Amino acid sequence: MVFKGMVLKQKGPYRYRVFDRTGEIWIDSDLPLREGKAYEFSGKYKGGVVVVESAVEIVEIEVSDFLPFAQNPEEDERRFWEVVSSVSDPRLREFLHFIFVPIWDDFKRGVAAKRYHHAYIGGLLEHTANVGEIAVKVAPMYAKDGVRVDLAIVGALLHDIGKIWELRIFPRFEYHEEYGKWGHIFMGAAFVREKGREFGLPEDTLLDIVHIILAHHGEYSKGSPVVPRIPEALLVHLIDNLDAQMNHVLKGGEREGSG
Repeated sequence: MVFKGMVLKQKGPYRYRVFDRTGEIWIDSDLPLREGKAYEFSGKYKGGVVVVESAVEIVEIEVSDFLPFAQNPEEDERRFWEVVSSVSDPRLREFLHFIFVPIWDDFKRGVAAKRYHHAYIGGLLEHTANVGEIAVKVAPMYAKDGVRVDLAIVGALLHDIGKIWELRIFPRFEYHEEYGKWGHIFMGAAFVREKGREFGLPEDTLLDIVHIILAHHGEYSKGSPVVPRIPEALLVHLIDNLDAQMNHVLKGGEREGSG
């Protein structure tokens, strides 16, 4: 068998853990391999490991050989900005552009989680577009009871923005050595609060948007620093959890907590 793999770690003098976009496997090799380097391997599968016969280092790495990607990133991008355009308040629409345009390249390549849901490049954009689209459809159902539709949509689009700093993409989806200690909820709330004040949003509106970000995991036990205290925050929490659960199940996982 011939395959490309990146060395994740070494265990003993001859055994290595390597990965590609399909997963991880142990290999046995008496050739000198270096952690963090990619190789084209040739070998035979035996006893749960691949016994390597040759390994040629890959100098020019194709990221798609080692990491999974979203299936329709261009469509996800179109859907995201369509949700932005659905916000009726022109000042809030302008604020969303003010937030996202400078960080767009990082945001559209971001991952939503290491493993649980939308764990692929472009997964953050796909998940955010999904949550935004659902908010556009569901929030108006409760407008007669006082739900502020624009606020719910804006919160839906901003709820996971901190993940572009929390999670590193290459060579593996891992928590950032510094920002991973803070978490995406804290960083997203702090970033949006700072940008909202710079933009000049009314303080009460900004407070509610930041609250939606802080509360979107819904429960203290799920890592939420606060629980939803306005209906728009509860709505975003429920929609976020719905999309995370559905992606996890549809991609072959088992049902469990929120993302």
